[in-house]
Parts: sequence; C-alpha cells; structure tokens
Amino acid sequence: MKRKKLIELRLKKQSPAKQKELLISAFFFICIVGLLLLFFLKVRTHRIDGNSMNPTLHNSDRVVVWKTDELKRYDLITFTPDDTPDESYIKRVIGLPGDRIWVEGNALFINYQMEDSEPERDLPAKELPDGTVKVTITEKVWNELEHLEVIPADCYFVLGDNRTHSTDSRHLGFIRSEQVEGTAVFCYYPFSSIGTIN
Repeated sequence: MKRKKLIELRLKKQSPAKQKELLISAFFFICIVGLLLLFFLKVRTHRIDGNSMNPTLHNSDRVVVWKTDELKRYDLITFTPDDTPDESYIKRVIGLPGDRIWVEGNALFINYQMEDSEPERDLPAKELPDGTVKVTITEKVWNELEHLEVIPADCYFVLGDNRTHSTDSRHLGFIRSEQVEGTAVFCYYPFSSIGTIN
C-alpha cells in the first residue's frame, strides 16, 4: 500500500506534460514488445539444403518463413515430411484442396479449372483441358491417389522447381496442412540474393 501511495504522489508531483510523455513512452514500449512477440511467434528461418529449388533458391540460401494458414497456388512452403520428422523441406504448391485429379498408369493429372461434369480419363495429351499439370508418380503414391477425384481438404500437392532433383509429392504424396511450417517470403542470405521470393 505504501508503495502504491508513493507512486501516486510522484505522478501528482509531475507536470501534466511529463505525465503525458511518460504515458506515450509506455504506450510505444508496449506496442514494440507486442510486435516483437508477434514477429517471433509468426516468423522462423529456413536454410536451403540441396538443389531441388534451383533456379529460384540455391543450396545454403537462407529464407524467412511466415507462419500462415492461407496457402495459395505457387506459394513456396516449408514442411516436415512424415518419414523424416527431424528435417524440413521447401517446395512449391501446385495442387490445392478441391482441384480435380485423376491417375492413368504412373501419371497423375491435376486441373484446377475443370468442372465436376467434365470427363477426364483416357484423354489424348493434345486434348487435355487448359491448366492441366501432368507428373509421374511412384507406385506408393499411385496406390494412395488412384480412387480420388479431387485433392482432399487440408491437403496440398507440392513440387520442387528443379523436378529432376527433387523429392516431393510425386514420392511423398499429399502434404497435410499440419505438416506445413509456413510460406517462404524473403531471402536474407547470401547478400547478393536478398529480396522477396517469387
């Protein structure tokens, strides 16, 4: 109680201008601490390991990853693979929940523009609907996807930009939203590559 009274007495002794200055300083301090907390809770860093994202990103590049629940097509995301939970991969989102998919042999077709009523199987390559992506998948992934017609909710199909040297959804299957760490938004090292990521 005595301490509280002393603080009140000190505040009364200060001029209104001094009190206003103190309140503004306290307000800015709280704002800065809040922004820093938000920053550290929403942001992390990632070091590129390997050449799977060439030419967009290179081995040993370092990027800032923003934690978000809203992923868009062609976003670069980092995620933890199921079979190696101690690692973190970075890939590009190609297929989103609700996109039409179908499998023919070892080929997976993805199309985000097709309506449910449009036929998709046994189409010659030259007659594939606009926007169709065709990739070769492993037998394991084929077994998981052969009966699906759309990418399920909270699942994403991801590919490396350097397709010939990338372990991605062609081998791993869909990436679930709980595996996703965030979206890579900015490269901060090396200094010659500093800037936003496309």
